[in-house]
Amino acid sequence: MKKPLRASAETEMNIEDIQGLRELAFSLGVTLEQERLQSKAKTAFLKRLVTPDDLGNQIPVEVRILAYDLLLNEL
Repeated sequence: MKKPLRASAETEMNIEDIQGLRELAFSLGVTLEQERLQSKAKTAFLKRLVTPDDLGNQIPVEVRILAYDLLLNEL
């Protein structure tokens, strides 16, 4: 029969620690969502740059090549 685990002073978490971890997890989730939305907007813009029927005709070839390379590296 296994002995029940007993929390030692080193492993016990108090309410403040748990609340702090919850706030950190929430903050990280918000930051991650913001970065995801920014990345999505950047990808949409780069796609417009390389599409000839959209902005592509007005953009120099060198810039379109750079935008295309950025898109390839992102995916």
